[in-house]
Amino acid sequence: MFACKKISYDKEILAINDMKTIVWDMTLADEWFNQISNSDSLRKTRNINIQLYEQVFASHNITKKNFYTSYQYYQLHPDKMKILIDSVSAYGERIKNSYKGPRKY
Repeated sequence: MFACKKISYDKEILAINDMKTIVWDMTLADEWFNQISNSDSLRKTRNINIQLYEQVFASHNITKKNFYTSYQYYQLHPDKMKILIDSVSAYGERIKNSYKGPRKY
């Protein structure tokens, strides 16, 4: 009998709790990028988008490879991807609900 060789991702995969904040920060970077690219078409927008992602990776002390390896793992495991996406959504709701609005003087 032959067994399929199972690739071990465990050591390389970022935990859902870590991925949640990284994905959230990447979403914010995408939103900021969309705002500036709509307002200033002369910028080198592709380079800015790459730089934003690099800043997100650096702020979380991870590499681009580490993020995309983890993301691919979650894509291959839909049950875990659903937990990740639900976690990102709940995290965003908590942040939104914690915002009290501008100060009133």
